[in-house]
Amino acid sequence: MGMKQKPWKRFKGWVTKQIASTMKASIGLSYRREDEGWRKLTKDPDRNLQSATQDRMIDIAFWLWETNPLARWIIEIIKDFILADGLPFQAENEKVQQLLEDFWYDSVNRMDLYMEKHVRELHIFGELIFPAFIAEQTGKLRLGYIDPKQMEKVVTDPENVKMTIGVILKGDASTPVRQYKTILPEEADYVLSQSAKQLRNDYTDGDCFFFAINNVTNSPRGRSEILATSDWLDAYEQFLFDYTNIWPALNSFVWDLLVEGGDAGKIKEELEKITKKSGGVFGHNEKVTLKAENPDLKSQDAETGARLLRNHILGAHGIPSFWYGGGEDANRALGVEMGAPAFKMMSSKQRYFKYILESIFDAVIEKALAANYLKVSEKEAYDYVINLPELTSKDIAKNSTAIQQVTASLLTAQQQGWIDKDNAGEVFAFILSMIGFELDYEAIKDKIAEEENTKGYEDYMSIGGNL
Repeated sequence: MGMKQKPWKRFKGWVTKQIASTMKASIGLSYRREDEGWRKLTKDPDRNLQSATQDRMIDIAFWLWETNPLARWIIEIIKDFILADGLPFQAENEKVQQLLEDFWYDSVNRMDLYMEKHVRELHIFGELIFPAFIAEQTGKLRLGYIDPKQMEKVVTDPENVKMTIGVILKGDASTPVRQYKTILPEEADYVLSQSAKQLRNDYTDGDCFFFAINNVTNSPRGRSEILATSDWLDAYEQFLFDYTNIWPALNSFVWDLLVEGGDAGKIKEELEKITKKSGGVFGHNEKVTLKAENPDLKSQDAETGARLLRNHILGAHGIPSFWYGGGEDANRALGVEMGAPAFKMMSSKQRYFKYILESIFDAVIEKALAANYLKVSEKEAYDYVINLPELTSKDIAKNSTAIQQVTASLLTAQQQGWIDKDNAGEVFAFILSMIGFELDYEAIKDKIAEEENTKGYEDYMSIGGNL
């Protein structure tokens, strides 16, 4: 048995040496057995773009938004669907409502003006960084803004990439590297690893909020909304620009003057008699011919090509083409069906916007409570809602017809004994919830029962029940 093991051990040792040699040559690292199964905390395991590539993406996305009409429209239509008119929040407690309004309309924050810009910036750059300045006495919170191109790295918990613990900004000869600690909920302290807590202790340049979109869990840095379509947006713009340059040729023409048997002098004489008109005049005899060729620009093919490019771009964003002025083939039924993907996409973006507001408002309330500036119970303090605009307008006529039909069906089913009164009421409440009206059927049942008991007691008293 021992004789059979030796060749295997020698082979295993040879394989180990070969692996170590290969790793050392290709990676430039020394191989040590004690390193097996471990990774350095400084190793970058995420799926972020390279720093130079990230900066390039930011520049390109901003340039497209600034100069490309379709790119600009995509960003703006998303922004307009996300934002609500007026205050996007409502708190039950008056003191909490006043606190949030003071934050919203603060002379520095001016969220009523800047939130629109911030939503736009989020979708252009894919990221938002708000340095937070907190007054110690009142807990009052004010927000600044940092361009994402100034960011060097987003740091996550080494043991849990879902937790973003800090943001490191670039430095140069005149500006030192700055390290911000991200503002996290109080509960986050219980799930952060010890190594993450140690790292956060080194981030002493201030607190900040960091938000990112279009990324995956293992990629804390965000992506621009138009990153995937940037080349196509540029190609579409170039296509239209090249096609536009052809149109002057179509408007060019020349007057043809034929002088039978005329020599150069005669032709010149006749040319001088011509009253000046728009366009040029070409004079010649029968021996010289100037023929204008009408260029076949295949305008129908150009329109098809433009539509193909435009649909490819808009389809990538879930937006139907008739939203961007292409309504020649659209009708109401088509609009309802093709709008569904866009509304789903917008709904997803609304949820993230709601998360952004909740993260900021929770911090505003938390800091005010900690400073004893807000004196309410914790339950009351966080009892607020975020108001977001409805993405689709409801068809009242269609919904009314559906409710009438369902109501009639429920009455028939109840008369036939197929369903009881309580179940019919629950189904009716469910139908109303589908059009946006929440009916508390249990509360209605209790109220009906109370009224019936009261009426029964009054009837009993009216017939002498008190005797």
